[in-house]
Amino acid sequence: MSYGHWDISLVGEFDPDDHLGFVYQITCNDNGKSYIGCKHLWRFSKGKRVKASAWQNYCGSSKYLLEDIEILGKDKFSFQVLMLCDNKRNLYYNEIKMQVELGVLESDKYYNANIGGIRFYRPVKSYYTDKLRGYFKGIQNPAYRGPFHVTFAKGHTVRVVDVTMKDWCASSGLTHQRISDLRTGKRDSYKGIVKVEYESER
Repeated sequence: MSYGHWDISLVGEFDPDDHLGFVYQITCNDNGKSYIGCKHLWRFSKGKRVKASAWQNYCGSSKYLLEDIEILGKDKFSFQVLMLCDNKRNLYYNEIKMQVELGVLESDKYYNANIGGIRFYRPVKSYYTDKLRGYFKGIQNPAYRGPFHVTFAKGHTVRVVDVTMKDWCASSGLTHQRISDLRTGKRDSYKGIVKVEYESER
């Protein structure tokens, strides 16, 4: 199997028949500037594969990248397959996820001028701070699955694990908002419960 100019050391040898496409990185070896994108291995017509794309020698879709390749020469660039994807949903999602996590629009280290086909203009500023990132972790995350402790007026405590507080309320016939008010101190008791607290809050 010929992989053209692509370095496949991260993914290993693969059969194009088993995949829809791949996410890639093209890097200028002189200055380290990169482009993150994705490429289909196949051409489609009416939702069906009709023939292989010319992916082996593909050099990206960025006009800024292509201009540098023409000026500096293709031998000045490295072409790396980062991951293989089996359908459009996974291909496009992983391309966008990597572009966002690497901050390709926030740094001059990347040729990218868009994310997922949506064009932006530099400079782009990120408002996703460490404080906000922390907000979505742990007990602030609605999908957080405990453990938490429920204390009843009679004095006994139950430890709840591997379930969100909202789902536990639904399965126990309780109103999630009232349990939340109890946890934050806005209520003193609710249906015989006097305290609800996550384990990290104890």
